[in-house]
Amino acid sequence: MQNKNWFYLVLFWIINFCLGSFYAWSVYSTWLAEYYTQLSGTVVSVASLTVAFSVGTAMNPIAMVIAGFFTDRFGPRLVLFAGGTVAALGYFLMSISSDATLLIIGYGLCLGMGSGASVIATVTSAVKLFPHKRGFAGGSVGAMYGLGSVCLPPLANWMAGTSSIQTTLFVFAVACLVVIWVSAFLMHIPASRSVAAKAGGSADLNWNQMIRTSRFWAMFVLFLGATLSPLMLFSQTVTVAQSQIGLGMSAAVLSISVLALANMSARFLAGSLSDRLGRALTLALALVLALLGLFCLSLAGQGDAFFFYLGLVCIGACFGSSVGIFPGYVAEQFGPANASMNYGVMALAFSVSGILGPNIIRLSVDGGQYQNAYFIAMAISAVGVLAALYCKRFEKAR
Repeated sequence: MQNKNWFYLVLFWIINFCLGSFYAWSVYSTWLAEYYTQLSGTVVSVASLTVAFSVGTAMNPIAMVIAGFFTDRFGPRLVLFAGGTVAALGYFLMSISSDATLLIIGYGLCLGMGSGASVIATVTSAVKLFPHKRGFAGGSVGAMYGLGSVCLPPLANWMAGTSSIQTTLFVFAVACLVVIWVSAFLMHIPASRSVAAKAGGSADLNWNQMIRTSRFWAMFVLFLGATLSPLMLFSQTVTVAQSQIGLGMSAAVLSISVLALANMSARFLAGSLSDRLGRALTLALALVLALLGLFCLSLAGQGDAFFFYLGLVCIGACFGSSVGIFPGYVAEQFGPANASMNYGVMALAFSVSGILGPNIIRLSVDGGQYQNAYFIAMAISAVGVLAALYCKRFEKAR
């Protein structure tokens, strides 16, 4: 049985590597803005397409709530078949889009929902299959998602440059469908309630009971604080690199990979570290890193690539830590039987961050100056640190 669990974990890794293409948004939007401009004859800016990213990040956790309910009751297989189909449809609609409307439906609704459903089915199932290594299990699955977000944006940029963005998105649609469907076909994992029953553990709360606890709201604020600044930058990385730092297109695309590499590394390292230090303390340290990263970005001007990349590394590490730790953290605090649904509800904090982050940039940036956005994000991250210290009181002694 243990060998089979490791086999399933490898399948989860493969699926999440594929899903990491969600965070190639800066590449998609840059090429699509140019394509839409050619079609319409009027300038279409990358910023005007940001609403699709906001919708996508908002739909992601909403899908997690819905998919979490079905994963708890029927296991991950059916959820992955559905999630893979919807995600692939999203890429297909993006490939045939001619304006922002179909882009919002494709990336925002379909890819956001399909990606969120597939992620919740894999990461929470991994956490339940390895009850004594929850940080490692959730972190390693998340790390493969992060690795996909490192490797796939440069690939998408190269493919778009050598063929077209339409062809690139169509290929991604086919690859996404095949990878997730084949992996799901090979899975025979029972509903998580029965897995949780075998694993034993703490008393289980359902989502309604969970949201009535002070623990939930403290963790919600913590999750929001840890994800806001990264999601703010994920939507605008290429634009910030070009306008604030003055980098060329290839170097600007590289900045996505720097952010994603830090994200990926932290998902694995922080998940394992939290198994030793505790979840709240590890998350508090991650938020301190985010504060340092935002400070570095506020100092960076034209040509200051060092401060820019250092800031991205710190912020990416904070994001990776939070999404790597939280699935196991939720299962630990509220019980494993309803962990998929409960994590989906908790991940609504991610949805709030996905809406607030890009809009903070949109509303506060003036003439290519991003300092006000960084300071606002620093204040929210500081609140997250306080929430992490409050959460520490609920953790069991290790």
